[in-house]
Amino acid sequence: MPSLWFAFQSEGAVTHQKSCKEKMESEQRDQEYMESLAARRRKVPRGSDDIRVEYHPSSGRPTETFSFNEYGHTRRKRAKLADSARKPWRPFQSREDFEFAEIALDASLNQRQTDALIKFVHHCVKSPGAFNISSHAELMQKWDQASKLLTNFNKTTIVKSYQNDEYTFDMWSRDLFQWAVDQVQDPQLIPHFTFDAERLSKYNGNRFKRFVHEPWTANRFWEIQSVLPAGGKPLCFILYADKTKLSSFGTEKGYPVMARLANLPVEIRNSEGIGGGRVVGWLPVIEDEAAHKGKPGYVNFKRAIWHESFYELLKNVAKYSKTGYSVRCGDDVVRRFFLFVLMLSADYEEQTVMALNRGLKGKSPCPVCLVPTEKLTDLLHDYPLRTSESTQKILEEANRLRIEDDRDKLLSQYGLRNIENAFWRIPYSDPFRLLSFDRLHFYHSGLFGDHIWPELQKFICDQGRSSKVNVDRYAEKMPSWRGLNHFQQIMEISFTDGSKYEDISKIAVFALHNELADNPAGYQLLQGLRCYLEIDMYAALEVHTEETIAAGQQALDNFAACMNMTKDTSEKNWNFYKYHSHKHLFEDIVAKGVTRNYNTKPNEKLHGPLKMSYLLRTNFKNVAEQILKIEQHCFVAAFIRQQLDALDEESRLLLDDKEDSGIDDTDSPSQPAASGHVTVGAKQKTPVTFGDLESEHQTDQAFDRFRIKLGEYLSHFLPAHGIDLPGGKHIRFKESDSIREYRFLKVNYESMVDWCENTDYLRCNPLFYNKPRYDYVLVHTLNGPMFAQLLFIFTCIVDGNTYPNALVRPFDKAGTHPRKDQDLGFYRFRARRRKACEFISVESIIRGALLADAEDSNEFLVIDVVDPDMFLRMKKMYPRD
Repeated sequence: MPSLWFAFQSEGAVTHQKSCKEKMESEQRDQEYMESLAARRRKVPRGSDDIRVEYHPSSGRPTETFSFNEYGHTRRKRAKLADSARKPWRPFQSREDFEFAEIALDASLNQRQTDALIKFVHHCVKSPGAFNISSHAELMQKWDQASKLLTNFNKTTIVKSYQNDEYTFDMWSRDLFQWAVDQVQDPQLIPHFTFDAERLSKYNGNRFKRFVHEPWTANRFWEIQSVLPAGGKPLCFILYADKTKLSSFGTEKGYPVMARLANLPVEIRNSEGIGGGRVVGWLPVIEDEAAHKGKPGYVNFKRAIWHESFYELLKNVAKYSKTGYSVRCGDDVVRRFFLFVLMLSADYEEQTVMALNRGLKGKSPCPVCLVPTEKLTDLLHDYPLRTSESTQKILEEANRLRIEDDRDKLLSQYGLRNIENAFWRIPYSDPFRLLSFDRLHFYHSGLFGDHIWPELQKFICDQGRSSKVNVDRYAEKMPSWRGLNHFQQIMEISFTDGSKYEDISKIAVFALHNELADNPAGYQLLQGLRCYLEIDMYAALEVHTEETIAAGQQALDNFAACMNMTKDTSEKNWNFYKYHSHKHLFEDIVAKGVTRNYNTKPNEKLHGPLKMSYLLRTNFKNVAEQILKIEQHCFVAAFIRQQLDALDEESRLLLDDKEDSGIDDTDSPSQPAASGHVTVGAKQKTPVTFGDLESEHQTDQAFDRFRIKLGEYLSHFLPAHGIDLPGGKHIRFKESDSIREYRFLKVNYESMVDWCENTDYLRCNPLFYNKPRYDYVLVHTLNGPMFAQLLFIFTCIVDGNTYPNALVRPFDKAGTHPRKDQDLGFYRFRARRRKACEFISVESIIRGALLADAEDSNEFLVIDVVDPDMFLRMKKMYPRD
């Protein structure tokens, strides 16, 4: 089914001028229809999946209730192309010139390569026609002209003294306000903005229960809109900053600041195109001088430079957060925007800079609350939250003290630095409330990658080489799964990226449980890892309900209790910040929406192009200006490309209109019906007869009496589905009859997380990338869901109709369960004998699954943490006390 909340289809403009009136009348009829439909909806009985949308009172919109299938499907008006967009390639002389420049930019061609390619193009084309660029210099001139289409970078010099020496630093930044205006004035982008807070709830048969996903569905957005003047709309930023090594050896560093607009849906906001993340600033990188390195005064000096520089980016945001600013948007509606920073996305080190606390060396290292350093393992108690108001009062009190040591003693109690925070100048942008849980650094690269995993590796290594070999062997034979890294070995991995650590964490419990079964300390930590995985699954949810919030908080309490028991069995000191960090996880979700709204992963991906620009497009001197120039060119190129795509779409729609106008549809045959939620693929070239198939698999009991069993299966299956048997007789195939083999399945299913359509891509192939791959599935049966392994996918013809089927090996719930199943959250199943394999219709497949060999009496374990849907699905199907 289409996306629950948004339909992000590429839409062109209205048709040519002659049909504008017809289109406007059509849209008016559509609007009247939607209003009448909404009125009728309010009168019909409430459905079990109804969605209620409560809009913020200042929006002037009444609360609406939609049926599940209608919600999110309100037609969006196509954006009309502005007259200037009729030639969106400007200032390039032609579309061909722009598309050539776009290729050269994307390929990082240098001057010599560009000139050579231009010469070649002119040589090859007898009549150059619309291609007019004659040199690299001209190409750069056109890019510089095009850069004026969107908000560009400006340089500001920051001057500050330290110990009687004056220092100057360059800060590069876009006008953040004007950058946002560029977005809301874009006709292609404006239909996707949301400017009013919403409270969403879903009816469960008894009452409406609230759920959150996007920022505007969470509490903080609502709170901000509640303090605005009548008609004011919040325009909210998500900001990210982090140093990055541009050169291989780290001698050259960059310090990009990236921005996203929280009013756009996550599919657009977290993309790399128009409406997605963009570099908006380049902070000065202050190297440590040998004479000052590590001195508290010099550290404070660097922090002060950071905040003065960052404020250059925030100046107009601060201004218009107080006064508001009216903008005529891309849909020709004037809106009065008030600007705020809603979230800060950063790793821990950067959060300490943003919050101006003393980090790990301070007495209160958490940038969000005042938990003492020695209490970081205490997850069961709440500590006072930091606020801008309370922090400013502490600084005022400290500055009234005349003796510096007394000032420092007071500030150190709270882990603070005596510096004004740049965010204090923006109303409702309390930095301590902006800081957000970073799943990438706090969990995957942090709590797991830096702590839990190395400790588990140590336990295995202490047991000897055979244990290491067994763990690596298990990891290597783990079945493949789309989107999950497959590892040849994991025991030697001591440093990798967060995504790979995340994937290791998903299989670690399954790979280690046999080896650590007799190791009390290792087994206890393995239970802690299982608790961690439960929290991580809740942290990954793309929609949170009241129930999942409560379940996630309970999982956090379980983790705390489990890890407290490791104190008696392990020497590991767990008293560090990232152990504490998830204390604020669910507070963030309620306040700002789900974690993908503020995860650093989409921002870290943007570091790659910056490093490539440094390597391929600079002369390695004064690199910031050169890199940002290319960044602006890329930004403008994406903008022009968007306009060209919209123009092409409009032309296509015009052509469709012309073609449709000459066709009489009254006698046209109906379109074929959809084949359901499962599609078979990888069709084999030639059919195979039953005789040849049984001969080829004569040593495999799964294929024993294949032809006869299939006839018996279909003889029961078809009548059960209202299909008459040919001639009213049982189906009997001949050995010479043939079937067609397929080796791929695409299964669409409704996710239990966000109720949207997800897709699994499954294989049933004897030689997929040089090894057999027979994926697992969850199948609907009369007795409830059943796990099975695909063995053979095929279609057969009965009475002229084609039926897609699969031979599968079913799994039954294991009769007995070891204690470890409860300790480690295992779902254990036993595979039936191969002679007991069954036929199923592929339409009965619910979704794919990943099962791991338990290495115990033909038993298998469901890897429920492979994705959030499977995690929630298993909890619903097999609830535990």
